[in-house]
Amino acid sequence: MGALLAPASAACYGVVDYAGGLLSRRMHFAAVTFLGQIGGLLLALAVALVLPAEAVRPADAAWGALSGIGSGATMHFLNRGLSREGMSVVVPVSAVTGVALSVLCGVCFLGDRPTRLAWLGILVAVPALWLVSGAGARHRDGAAQASADGLLAGLGVAVQYIGLAQAGAGAGSGPWSRGASPRSFCCCRAPCGTSGGSGSRRRRWPRR
Repeated sequence: MGALLAPASAACYGVVDYAGGLLSRRMHFAAVTFLGQIGGLLLALAVALVLPAEAVRPADAAWGALSGIGSGATMHFLNRGLSREGMSVVVPVSAVTGVALSVLCGVCFLGDRPTRLAWLGILVAVPALWLVSGAGARHRDGAAQASADGLLAGLGVAVQYIGLAQAGAGAGSGPWSRGASPRSFCCCRAPCGTSGGSGSRRRRWPRR
Protein backbone atom coordinates (compact mmCIF):
# COMPACT_ATOMS: atom_id res chain seq x y z
CA MET A 1 0.00 0.00 0.00
CA GLY A 2 2.82 2.38 0.83
CA ALA A 3 4.32 1.92 -2.62
CA LEU A 4 1.03 3.15 -4.12
CA LEU A 5 0.38 5.97 -1.68
CA ALA A 6 3.88 7.47 -2.04
CA PRO A 7 3.69 8.27 -5.79
CA ALA A 8 0.06 9.40 -5.40
CA SER A 9 1.12 11.80 -2.65
CA ALA A 10 4.04 13.04 -4.76
CA ALA A 11 1.70 13.66 -7.70
CA CYS A 12 -0.67 15.67 -5.49
CA TYR A 13 2.23 17.73 -4.16
CA GLY A 14 3.38 18.43 -7.71
CA VAL A 15 -0.05 19.60 -8.83
CA VAL A 16 -0.44 21.81 -5.75
CA ASP A 17 3.03 23.34 -6.20
CA TYR A 18 2.38 24.10 -9.87
CA ALA A 19 -1.07 25.56 -9.24
CA GLY A 20 0.19 27.57 -6.27
CA GLY A 21 3.02 28.95 -8.36
CA LEU A 22 0.66 30.11 -11.10
CA LEU A 23 -1.75 31.70 -8.63
CA SER A 24 1.07 33.38 -6.68
CA ARG A 25 2.06 35.26 -9.82
CA ARG A 26 -1.46 36.65 -10.21
CA MET A 27 -2.30 37.45 -6.58
CA HIS A 28 -0.44 37.89 -3.29
CA PHE A 29 1.35 34.72 -2.24
CA ALA A 30 0.07 35.04 1.35
CA ALA A 31 -3.51 35.05 0.09
CA VAL A 32 -2.80 31.91 -1.96
CA THR A 33 -1.34 30.21 1.12
CA PHE A 34 -4.28 31.25 3.29
CA LEU A 35 -6.90 29.97 0.84
CA GLY A 36 -4.98 26.74 0.33
CA GLN A 37 -4.74 26.05 4.05
CA ILE A 38 -8.44 26.75 4.55
CA GLY A 39 -9.17 24.21 1.83
CA GLY A 40 -6.85 21.74 3.55
CA LEU A 41 -8.63 22.30 6.86
CA LEU A 42 -12.03 21.54 5.33
CA LEU A 43 -10.69 18.43 3.61
CA ALA A 44 -9.03 17.21 6.81
CA LEU A 45 -12.23 17.65 8.79
CA ALA A 46 -14.19 15.74 6.15
CA VAL A 47 -11.70 12.86 6.22
CA ALA A 48 -11.77 12.79 10.03
CA LEU A 49 -15.56 12.47 9.98
CA VAL A 50 -15.58 9.73 7.34
CA LEU A 51 -12.62 7.81 8.80
CA PRO A 52 -12.69 8.40 12.58
CA ALA A 53 -9.57 7.51 14.52
CA GLU A 54 -9.54 4.57 16.92
CA ALA A 55 -7.69 6.40 19.67
CA VAL A 56 -5.98 9.80 19.60
CA ARG A 57 -3.68 10.51 22.53
CA PRO A 58 -2.79 14.07 23.61
CA ALA A 59 0.72 13.44 22.33
CA ASP A 60 -0.68 12.54 18.89
CA ALA A 61 -2.63 15.80 18.80
CA ALA A 62 0.49 17.76 19.79
CA TRP A 63 2.58 16.11 17.07
CA GLY A 64 -0.21 16.75 14.59
CA ALA A 65 -0.30 20.44 15.54
CA LEU A 66 3.48 20.70 15.08
CA SER A 67 3.17 18.99 11.71
CA GLY A 68 0.45 21.45 10.69
CA ILE A 69 2.62 24.43 11.59
CA GLY A 70 5.44 22.96 9.50
CA SER A 71 3.08 22.46 6.57
CA GLY A 72 1.80 26.04 6.77
CA ALA A 73 5.36 27.41 6.89
CA THR A 74 6.28 25.24 3.91
CA MET A 75 3.49 26.59 1.73
CA HIS A 76 4.16 30.19 2.81
CA PHE A 77 7.82 30.18 1.79
CA LEU A 78 7.20 27.97 -1.21
CA ASN A 79 4.55 30.30 -2.61
CA ARG A 80 6.73 33.31 -1.87
CA GLY A 81 9.55 31.80 -3.89
CA LEU A 82 7.22 30.79 -6.70
CA SER A 83 5.79 34.32 -6.85
CA ARG A 84 9.34 35.49 -7.68
CA GLU A 85 9.40 33.15 -10.68
CA GLY A 86 11.86 30.80 -9.03
CA MET A 87 10.02 27.51 -9.55
CA SER A 88 13.05 25.71 -11.01
CA VAL A 89 15.00 26.52 -7.84
CA VAL A 90 12.50 26.64 -4.98
CA VAL A 91 10.72 23.33 -5.64
CA PRO A 92 13.78 21.04 -5.97
CA VAL A 93 15.67 22.77 -3.15
CA SER A 94 12.72 22.47 -0.76
CA ALA A 95 12.16 18.83 -1.71
CA VAL A 96 15.79 17.79 -1.27
CA THR A 97 16.21 19.80 1.94
CA GLY A 98 13.03 18.42 3.46
CA VAL A 99 13.96 14.80 2.79
CA ALA A 100 17.59 15.23 3.89
CA LEU A 101 16.66 16.95 7.17
CA SER A 102 14.03 14.32 7.90
CA VAL A 103 16.59 11.53 7.47
CA LEU A 104 19.20 13.31 9.57
CA CYS A 105 16.73 13.97 12.39
CA GLY A 106 15.66 10.34 12.27
CA VAL A 107 19.25 9.18 12.58
CA CYS A 108 20.31 11.65 15.28
CA PHE A 109 17.22 11.65 17.50
CA LEU A 110 14.90 8.77 16.59
CA GLY A 111 17.29 5.88 16.15
CA ASP A 112 16.72 5.31 12.42
CA ARG A 113 19.40 3.49 10.48
CA PRO A 114 19.23 4.23 6.73
CA THR A 115 20.84 1.87 4.25
CA ARG A 116 24.06 2.66 2.42
CA LEU A 117 22.04 3.43 -0.68
CA ALA A 118 20.02 6.02 1.25
CA TRP A 119 23.20 7.69 2.51
CA LEU A 120 24.57 7.71 -1.03
CA GLY A 121 21.40 9.48 -2.19
CA ILE A 122 21.83 12.16 0.47
CA LEU A 123 25.47 12.71 -0.48
CA VAL A 124 24.50 13.07 -4.14
CA ALA A 125 21.68 15.47 -3.24
CA VAL A 126 24.04 18.03 -1.67
CA PRO A 127 25.96 18.93 -4.87
CA ALA A 128 22.73 18.58 -6.84
CA LEU A 129 21.13 21.21 -4.59
CA TRP A 130 24.06 23.57 -5.22
CA LEU A 131 23.89 23.03 -8.98
CA VAL A 132 20.15 23.63 -9.11
CA SER A 133 20.45 26.74 -6.96
CA GLY A 134 23.09 28.22 -9.24
CA ALA A 135 21.59 27.29 -12.59
CA GLY A 136 17.90 27.71 -11.90
CA ALA A 137 17.82 31.51 -11.79
CA ARG A 138 18.98 34.11 -14.27
CA HIS A 139 20.61 36.43 -11.75
CA ARG A 140 22.66 35.81 -8.66
CA ASP A 141 20.31 37.81 -6.43
CA GLY A 142 17.31 35.89 -7.76
CA ALA A 143 19.05 32.58 -7.15
CA ALA A 144 19.94 33.57 -3.58
CA GLN A 145 16.37 34.61 -2.76
CA ALA A 146 14.88 31.50 -4.34
CA SER A 147 17.38 29.26 -2.55
CA ALA A 148 16.59 30.89 0.80
CA ASP A 149 12.85 30.36 0.26
CA GLY A 150 13.52 26.77 -0.78
CA LEU A 151 15.62 26.06 2.31
CA LEU A 152 13.00 27.55 4.64
CA ALA A 153 10.27 25.60 2.88
CA GLY A 154 12.38 22.44 3.18
CA LEU A 155 12.73 23.02 6.92
CA GLY A 156 8.95 23.19 7.14
CA VAL A 157 8.67 19.95 5.16
CA ALA A 158 10.98 18.22 7.63
CA VAL A 159 8.91 19.44 10.60
CA GLN A 160 5.75 18.23 8.88
CA TYR A 161 7.14 14.76 8.17
CA ILE A 162 8.67 14.31 11.61
CA GLY A 163 5.46 15.39 13.35
CA LEU A 164 3.32 12.95 11.40
CA ALA A 165 5.84 10.13 11.89
CA GLN A 166 5.63 10.48 15.70
CA ALA A 167 1.86 10.04 15.83
CA GLY A 168 0.63 6.65 16.95
CA ALA A 169 -0.64 4.09 14.47
CA GLY A 170 -4.11 4.11 16.05
CA ALA A 171 -4.50 7.85 15.61
CA GLY A 172 -5.50 7.46 11.97
CA SER A 173 -6.19 10.86 10.37
CA GLY A 174 -6.55 12.48 13.80
CA PRO A 175 -3.12 14.18 13.92
CA TRP A 176 -3.56 15.31 10.33
CA SER A 177 -6.94 16.93 10.97
CA ARG A 178 -5.76 18.52 14.23
CA GLY A 179 -2.67 19.85 12.48
CA ALA A 180 -4.83 21.66 9.96
CA SER A 181 -6.28 24.01 12.58
CA PRO A 182 -3.05 25.69 13.83
CA ARG A 183 -1.75 25.63 10.27
CA SER A 184 -4.74 27.60 9.02
CA PHE A 185 -4.60 29.98 12.00
CA CYS A 186 -0.92 30.78 11.39
CA CYS A 187 -1.52 31.34 7.69
CA CYS A 188 -4.52 33.53 8.50
CA ARG A 189 -2.17 36.02 10.16
CA ALA A 190 0.03 36.34 7.07
CA PRO A 191 -2.38 38.14 4.71
CA CYS A 192 -3.55 40.44 7.50
CA GLY A 193 -0.05 41.56 8.41
CA THR A 194 1.49 41.79 4.95
CA SER A 195 1.46 45.15 3.25
CA GLY A 196 3.05 44.38 -0.07
CA GLY A 197 3.74 41.78 -2.66
CA SER A 198 6.99 40.17 -3.69
CA GLY A 199 9.73 41.10 -6.04
CA SER A 200 9.11 44.25 -8.08
CA ARG A 201 5.34 43.77 -8.16
CA ARG A 202 3.97 45.10 -4.89
CA ARG A 203 0.26 45.00 -4.11
CA ARG A 204 -1.86 44.44 -1.01
CA TRP A 205 -4.46 41.94 -2.13
CA PRO A 206 -5.45 39.97 -5.21
CA ARG A 207 -5.42 41.93 -8.44
CA ARG A 208 -8.62 41.90 -10.44
